[in-house]
Amino acid sequence: TISHALLTGYPLVATQALVEKNFLLDKSFWIAIVLAIFIILFGTRHLDASERHEGMVAAIAFESIVKLLAFLAAGIFVVFWLYQGPMDLLTQAASRTDLVGTLGLDAVPGGAVGWVGTLILSTLAFITLPRQFQVLVIENVDERHVKRAGWMFPLYLFAINIMVIPIALAGLLLGDGSPDDYVLTLPLAAGLEFLPLFVFIGGLSAATGMVIVETIALSTMVSNHLV
Repeated sequence: TISHALLTGYPLVATQALVEKNFLLDKSFWIAIVLAIFIILFGTRHLDASERHEGMVAAIAFESIVKLLAFLAAGIFVVFWLYQGPMDLLTQAASRTDLVGTLGLDAVPGGAVGWVGTLILSTLAFITLPRQFQVLVIENVDERHVKRAGWMFPLYLFAINIMVIPIALAGLLLGDGSPDDYVLTLPLAAGLEFLPLFVFIGGLSAATGMVIVETIALSTMVSNHLV
């Protein structure tokens, strides 16, 4: 909802204006309804002893590609449109004394211990979150896919994270809004229209994909273990 408000109202976006007294006018309500319908159609409509949802997996795979392309497009725009390449961006960031320390461990809450703790928590989340188990174990139809995922998934993680630091540095240099919104506000500030829309679709794909898989995983866990 906030991203949509940014997309349609930038730069005049007030967070308090996003809260609607009438829930029928609240965009978040209708997004939730659409998600629920999608989950019913692709997730819980069929009774299957194996609890597999191949339609859902295909949709999640597609949204993962959309998400990756959108984020890479935003990163390429920042590095090669707003700046003259990665060296130009890093040089300008290094010239700002207030930004030099942002890439060090001192900028992390808790320092080096906090950084290691974050890595451990991330690893535990990767292993134990219901949606990870749903995709890694329940939805796996062929053991050979595990071997392919062994190199493809790290490659995907590298590709989707490679532009995080350039986008963050550019946002801090230009001081354009909240860090959560840099992928939208940077192209919007440059006067572009198609790229912010593509980035919005990529973000929506990422969020809906996570919610859909999590909901199906939790519904299975609730019916099997609680009910």
